[in-house]
This record gives sequence, C-alpha cells and structure tokens, in this order.
Amino acid sequence: MPPRRHRSSRGFPFPSFRIRWPWTVHQINTQGGSVMGKYVIFDGMDGSGKGTQIDVLKERFVDTAVFTREPGGTPFAEEIRKIVRDNPLAERSTALGNLLLFFAAREELQHNLVAPMLRVGKHVFSDRGDSSTFAFQLCGEQHKELCSLFVDLRQLVFSGPGRRSPDLYVVFDLPAGIARERVMRDTSRATTHFDMRDLAYYERVREGFRAFASRIEAPVAFIDATLPREEVHNRVLEVLATKEIFPM
Repeated sequence: MPPRRHRSSRGFPFPSFRIRWPWTVHQINTQGGSVMGKYVIFDGMDGSGKGTQIDVLKERFVDTAVFTREPGGTPFAEEIRKIVRDNPLAERSTALGNLLLFFAAREELQHNLVAPMLRVGKHVFSDRGDSSTFAFQLCGEQHKELCSLFVDLRQLVFSGPGRRSPDLYVVFDLPAGIARERVMRDTSRATTHFDMRDLAYYERVREGFRAFASRIEAPVAFIDATLPREEVHNRVLEVLATKEIFPM
C-alpha cells in the first residue's frame, strides 16, 4: 500500500515534511474471544477545561473505565513526570532528551497499565497522550528535526503483543489567546516552564493538534471548549458513543 498522502494544516510551521507516517499500528481487538476495552486520549491546551470534563467522566464511568494521565499513571512513570515537568532543571534539557523521557513514560504506562486493562475489558481514558508530545514539543517548540524519531518511537510503543494505539482522540479546542489568559490567571495549579511561553507558542501548539489530526488514522474529535461546560460534556458523550462507549 502506498504511503498515505499528507493533508496540510493551515499555518502548520513544518509544511515541507515528506515523511512516511506509519500511524496504522497492527492491533488485536479481542483477547481469547473477550471484547477488549477502548483506549481514548483526552487532550488540548491547558486552560481548555479538559481536567474538569475528565472529573465528570470519572463519576459516570466508575466501574467501566480506568483513568490515567501522561506523563505518569504508574509509580515509575510518575517519577519520570517529576523530572520532565516539575523539576526546574528540565527547561535546560535538550529537545531530544525531553522527547525520550516522554516516550519512556509512555512505554511504562502502556506495558503496566494500558495493555493489561484493555485486555480485561476496561476502557482506558488518558489525560494527554502522544498528541500532546507532537503538538507541544514538535510544533510548539519548533523541533521538526525530531519528527522522524517521533514516528519511530510511536510505532515501537504502540506495536507488539497486546499493544494498541488509541481508538479515539478528543481534543478540547480553544483559541490560543484565551488559553494563555486562563493559564496565567489560574491560581489553583502550579505553573510549569511549559506555561511561561508567549502567545505565538500557544498558537503553534493549537495548530500542532490540527496537524496531528491530519496525519493520524484514528478519529480525532475537536470540541469547542468555549462552549458552556454542560454543552461541552454532552458533546464528549456524543463522541464517545460513536465508539460504542457508554456510561453505566
């Protein structure tokens, strides 16, 4: 099969990419005849209300879904999170170093949480995923030279026995200016070095999510995060229903 042709994303900072994107990872959807759970990534810029929506979903999917986050989700992956996000020295790291750390945490999460939970029929809902790595590190920070490595690492992490790439991505979309303003005035969360960026960075990140969606085989649903919370949540449930994921 010839490589999939890229659909350009307007304003995407790396329009000259000519990379084979093996986004389609061979997956096994059943294990011993039992139906596997679905793997869903919830993503978007900080300030989009993503965390609020996930909290509501936790109340609706008490027994049918496992909630996790990236980076993190297991004891070892949480230690990597402390290094890459919370350690003030992280901003001195190279782009390559950060990319490898994010994928190290992702590999740990896949092996010790995602794959086992999917095999026993649990849905896995993750706060962020590889879509964030692409949007923030590659696009926001303008490191197109790492794109081929991103593709290779993604293939390694999501392939292999019992592994699978996400079934669905839900991106809470928000204009860059609104996202940055919300982050700057949110006193309920600790500010990281990722937050202290200019407006152009936030704009590149937003375009990065759209560029990711144009290259991925899995469905990516963009939800307008400027809408009232109740309407946003109803749209989330509608999107989940398209993958036959219903609250109990």
